[in-house]
Amino acid sequence: MSDRILVPSETVPRVIVTATAVTMCRGGLVECVELARHLKLALCAFADRAPPSDLSEAAEAACDLVDAVRDGDVPVFDHRRDRLGRALARYWAARARDPTMGG
Repeated sequence: MSDRILVPSETVPRVIVTATAVTMCRGGLVECVELARHLKLALCAFADRAPPSDLSEAAEAACDLVDAVRDGDVPVFDHRRDRLGRALARYWAARARDPTMGG
C-alpha cells in the first residue's frame, strides 16, 4: 500500500484487511512493524470521524496496538495484538451471521 490518501469508501476495508493481516502475522513486534505502519495509515483515514459502530472495538484495539509498536513495548504489543484478534473475530462472526451477505 502506498502512503496515498484513502477515500472514505476505501477506509473501512483497508482497516479490516490490514488489522487482520497484523493479527495473522505470527512474528513478533519487529516482524509486524511494517504492517503496523500500514494499519496506522488506514486508521488515520478516519480523521475526525468515528469508524462505523461495527468496527469501533477493532479500531480502538488497532490504535492501541499501533501505540505499542511506536513505544517498542513487546509484551504490550503481544497483548494488544491478541485483543485486536478477539475484536476482529467478533467483527467477522457478526458478518458471517449477516443474512444480507452473499456467498
